[in-house]
Amino acid sequence: MFNRYNIGTVSHFRPNLNDPGFNGHSFNCQGLRSHYLAAFVGAMVALTLGGAGFALGCAYGRIVPPTTLVGIETTPAYAPVSAGTATHAAMPASDAASPPASPSGSTPEGTSAVQALAMLRPVSGGWVSSRYGRRADPFTGRPAVHRGVDYAAAGRTAIRAVATGVVTWSGPDGGYGNMIEIDHGNGWVTRYGHNARNLVLRGDYVKPGQTIALMGSTGRATGTHLHFEILFHGQRQNPARLLPSDA
Repeated sequence: MFNRYNIGTVSHFRPNLNDPGFNGHSFNCQGLRSHYLAAFVGAMVALTLGGAGFALGCAYGRIVPPTTLVGIETTPAYAPVSAGTATHAAMPASDAASPPASPSGSTPEGTSAVQALAMLRPVSGGWVSSRYGRRADPFTGRPAVHRGVDYAAAGRTAIRAVATGVVTWSGPDGGYGNMIEIDHGNGWVTRYGHNARNLVLRGDYVKPGQTIALMGSTGRATGTHLHFEILFHGQRQNPARLLPSDA
């Protein structure tokens, strides 16, 4: 691309304009003329005035800012990404919008409206026989914490899935008796205990309101009822904050 020739002890480069690799846009001809003009004026002043003129010519040469002689593109092909800069695509506005608030108008502590899960009442009819929180243990009478809510009704009352999900357990489980566990995604899980009979199997896909079991008193129970729990990322939540207000 460039032909080299020597004049005395100074090496120069001149572009070959016929070279197909030469980019006329990147070669700074104006800067080249300015450079040699400054050198020529400095040399003439030096010849005319002697030593003092040489110094003046050098000073003139310093006044003219140096320019790039060889047409090399100096702008990087890409800008480096600084630390902490996000490289992924922004979330679409439709995905970032918050869904409707839960029927109770509140969400568990540490969750957001985006994470909240709208739920149905797990039993049609019946009544709440024991709420979430501190109470006397029905077997020992000692203070205890009830980690769910109990619904009492007639034996074999239909128990419904509160939201869409996949059954991750269906069978006996210690004090729960016959228990069903459903994973609703995004960290939400519900449990239905003391069932007389489970009507779904592990791996089944269930819809909101679908009958999944019949109420009973299996496991650690003093009477016929449903023990219902809600978990968020493994932490039990107060169902009253997520279920309809009449639950």
